[in-house]
Amino acid sequence: MKIICWNCRGVGNPATVRDLKQLLVAIDPDIIFLCETKVSANRFDFVRRRCRMEGCLAVNAEGKSGGLVMMWKESKKVEIQTYSSNHIDALVHMKNESPIRFTGFYGNADLNRRQNSWNMLKRVGQTVTGKWIIGGDFNAILVEAEKDGGRRKPKVLMEEFRTIVDELAVVDLKTDNGWFTWVNNREGSARVKERLDRFLMSANAVNSFPFLETRVIRQSSSDHDAISLDTEGRRPRDGPMDPRLCFRYEVCWARNEAAKTIIKGVWQRGNQDIMEKITNVGKELGRWQYKKLKQLRNQIGSLQADINRLIDGQGSDNEGKKLKAVWLKLGNLLDTEEKFWAQRSRVMWLKEGDRNTRFFHVRATNRRKKNNIARLKDTNDSWRDNNVDICKAIREYFQLLFKSNLNSNSELNLDYIEKCISGTESSRN
Repeated sequence: MKIICWNCRGVGNPATVRDLKQLLVAIDPDIIFLCETKVSANRFDFVRRRCRMEGCLAVNAEGKSGGLVMMWKESKKVEIQTYSSNHIDALVHMKNESPIRFTGFYGNADLNRRQNSWNMLKRVGQTVTGKWIIGGDFNAILVEAEKDGGRRKPKVLMEEFRTIVDELAVVDLKTDNGWFTWVNNREGSARVKERLDRFLMSANAVNSFPFLETRVIRQSSSDHDAISLDTEGRRPRDGPMDPRLCFRYEVCWARNEAAKTIIKGVWQRGNQDIMEKITNVGKELGRWQYKKLKQLRNQIGSLQADINRLIDGQGSDNEGKKLKAVWLKLGNLLDTEEKFWAQRSRVMWLKEGDRNTRFFHVRATNRRKKNNIARLKDTNDSWRDNNVDICKAIREYFQLLFKSNLNSNSELNLDYIEKCISGTESSRN
């Protein structure tokens, strides 16, 4: 099960809706909990349809603040238990497992009303009998290390939070990446960072999910970052297939001089027939594309790591300027990556101009899953059921096919290929 929690700071902003859609398609969550939507429940239905989530419960904002929503996939059976201006509590039915209680929580920012939030959580906890997950913006920190900059938090507030965690018998889940989830976006000594957003989980739930993974997902349209929980996030997966084995023409090659040089070099090699040239062009472009994509991903990963270091590290006077510069560089690389995945996705329901990279990547990945061959019977009537053996069986089959049906190049009929250049022009090259 995958869950996302995000204090989006208002869904009336088009940039927030765009980021929300990208977040949904990139993570593909089963459930998403948003706080501070700042809209009425009736208005949120438009956002739900834009995000293509079937189930939804929205809690009205109070004026220009507050507002909660929980959305879920149609494939998930979710039963809402209780809700208020600070929480939405639901029972999530799991396939072949016992149900899980999930409570989306928004801690009251008003210190005079904070205790009401804790009391509400305790009342919910009294009704929980099985596995329990709590996630959201708690507007509180457990220890001093969860804040950098500004005035120190009163110890009594941190002690209250720790007491609640102990009374509820839940575990604070540390994220696998990142630390601070909120930044006030000011410069110098006025800059403050805190870990306000988190997941808490009952001990029996932690023990039930050995591959549990939680992450911080940096967002630019809100001062809060999103957090995600995946109960199967660390489960080992089969190694990815070598992209060079899946050759196809890429749009970006047409404008790349290096690609043109590779094609020209292969085509001008010595004694090769047309089929050999086509095969070798595919191999060379595949290797080159593989290296370029790997370099691009490494550069993107490096910049994302820089963003994490700037947010989670010790503050500096020009930290904000550095962060903006890194975001700009990252944006340029994401534009390049977007072109690659756009061609492979075959769908574009996001508006033109949105950064679709994560969407395209997920769609292309999902299409690859649908096209997946789980088992294959080879020419000896033996079943192959792993990627290496399946690829080998396919390769052997077509090698045998071409050997039996195409004994000589003289049988290759090129009469149906329209001539684009004359013999004289060809001899010049």
